[in-house]
Amino acid sequence: MSFLNPFFFIGLLAVAIPVIIHLVNLRRPQKVAFSTLSFIKELRKSTIRRIRIKQYLLMALRMIALLFLALALARPFLPPTLTGSTSSGTPKAVAIMIDNSASMQRVGNRGPLIDQAKGIAERIIQNANSDDKFIIVTTNKSTVGQTGSLDRQDALDAVSEVTANNTGHYTKEQFAKAYRNVQNAPQSQGVAYIISDGQKSQLSDLEEIEQFSKTEKQVSVQLITVAAGKQQNLAISSVEINNQMISHGTPVSISATVENVGSTAAANQFISLSVEGERSGQYEFSLEEGQTKTFEFSITPETAGDLSGQLILEGDQVEYDNRQNFVVRIPSKHSVLLVSGKNSNSSFPSYLSPALEAARETNAQVSFKEESSSEVNPSQWSNYDAIILDGLKNVPEYWFNSLQQYVQAGNGLLFFPSEQGTIENYNQFFSLFNAGQFIDVLGEYGSFNPVTKMAGIEEGHPVLDDIFSKKEDEEINIEESSLFYYFRHQNTTSATGLDVLKADNGDPILTEQRFGKGVVLIASLGTDPGWSNLSVNPIFAPLFYRSTLYASSSERAGLQQHVLGQPFQWTFNTTSSEIQLTLNNSEYKAETQRKTDGLEIRYEGREWEPGMLTIEMQEGNQNIGVNQSIMESRYEPLSEEQWQQYFGNDVIQNKIISANNLSENDFSQELSTAMFGQEIWNWFIWIALLFLLSETIVARLYKAESIS
Repeated sequence: MSFLNPFFFIGLLAVAIPVIIHLVNLRRPQKVAFSTLSFIKELRKSTIRRIRIKQYLLMALRMIALLFLALALARPFLPPTLTGSTSSGTPKAVAIMIDNSASMQRVGNRGPLIDQAKGIAERIIQNANSDDKFIIVTTNKSTVGQTGSLDRQDALDAVSEVTANNTGHYTKEQFAKAYRNVQNAPQSQGVAYIISDGQKSQLSDLEEIEQFSKTEKQVSVQLITVAAGKQQNLAISSVEINNQMISHGTPVSISATVENVGSTAAANQFISLSVEGERSGQYEFSLEEGQTKTFEFSITPETAGDLSGQLILEGDQVEYDNRQNFVVRIPSKHSVLLVSGKNSNSSFPSYLSPALEAARETNAQVSFKEESSSEVNPSQWSNYDAIILDGLKNVPEYWFNSLQQYVQAGNGLLFFPSEQGTIENYNQFFSLFNAGQFIDVLGEYGSFNPVTKMAGIEEGHPVLDDIFSKKEDEEINIEESSLFYYFRHQNTTSATGLDVLKADNGDPILTEQRFGKGVVLIASLGTDPGWSNLSVNPIFAPLFYRSTLYASSSERAGLQQHVLGQPFQWTFNTTSSEIQLTLNNSEYKAETQRKTDGLEIRYEGREWEPGMLTIEMQEGNQNIGVNQSIMESRYEPLSEEQWQQYFGNDVIQNKIISANNLSENDFSQELSTAMFGQEIWNWFIWIALLFLLSETIVARLYKAESIS
């Protein structure tokens, strides 16, 4: 145990006061003869002994109480061996991680947050021993030239270079690296400081760090939060496309959700949509603290290709999260592979191929190629936006894994059964996508005897919406198709599965199941007249053409975005081997790897800031919007309870020092004491009070003067 104010040991002189008082009380009184009491010769020796014991006991209790009061004034604290803090004399390894994320650009109660953090780091370095070594890291793009062991002046120089960056944060990785460096340092003591605005959304990453290995050197961790204060801030929390099927010449609806992530209400704010540099719409709004509001914009792309745009907040105080970049990919044509299981000897040919052929001849948005199951090359599947399996008796098991990856990567799959199909094989295939199972067969194939009818068509799904040219309030009136033979499909209870078409008895006829970034559509009947008369109904061609268009319009079209804070990874169907990335006028060389579904492009992207990323390939450029994570805009602070749960038992965690909750003088004092250990002067005050209370009890209850 050591003391911060040893000067107050002079207070130990007060311990002599009870002794002096006791000695003064020992003066013998003068003898005075008293005639009426002359018969009392002497007091009993036992009574005198009890009185002396009481006096000595009271004197001891008073002395001990004064002793602990004097020690409390000297401000004792526990040594490093008990708290993990650093002592003032022993050389130590000190890691300082400065939060330089985008939120540190804000201005708090005591100035810019990043300047506050740098000032705290400099104070820690200046108050350290001359033999101490420092490890300086930042949470975001490294602005520090060296992250190894530094002496005092080099550490101060490194801190002075730190700036706030609107990039993705890597708090977990940076802290783990700094902590390990302290553990492996030759110094016998170590401490790791985290200086941050205390965002829960950012610091919660520390909970994901794998358990630290236990070493003889215990390293204490100290979180210090700067004075952020209250501030108005709005952020665009999400951008979504409402259309499931996108094509040029068709309006595209874009929804933008704005969230008031600040601590005050926001009034007279504006959100604007800019497409290819031109403003396309604007809303004025107000939001209370914690509220969200969604705004819808509509644009009509005139040509195919990438349509780049921005959503912009105007009037907000915090600027780094006021723009959201996006790219809408408008495909020229959707490429589809039709894998047919029918042969020329089939009694009823499939009507699906003629329907798609008719659509192609009318210059529709779907181009397709037909192959038999024996001709298919699975390595070429990535060339298509959707695959249709039409009438296969069995889905080859060696296709399972590649088709699962194909859909998961953002493509579409349509399945139509064969009248001779194996239910066990089909169900095994469906299980890859959590897409339910066939549980029974109803009717007789080619009998033309109806077992049920198709239910009426109700709009509400992209396949069925706008399939008819009608007025808004006009009802759909079509001839109900009869079903002669079909598989009964039992869908899963998953929220990602739904029925598109049903029979009169409620059995699903066409079911959708989302899987990964793609979609699977499963039909309960085939595409020839042996199953139903749907194939000769006028609705057949537009229904399954739109189903094909819907399946091929998943991830390959639509919104193209990347969120900072995670490695960039994208897969394209390209023959290029050299890929160039360009973002904010800077060029980057990406890693590439050829895979079955295309060329995978990878880049760490730690230095990236929001903007429009261009991927240059032989087939032409493609754009992707790069944005900051919405979590960087949410300033909810980390609580003491949450902080204490983030590390295991092998890591010593000191209490959070928060500049928001302390005056500047108190904060400075807390910061100074945090470098030495845990103060325990309050324990000494309580002990002193306990002895004073004991002295009072003894004085009242110990009746030593009574004569027995």
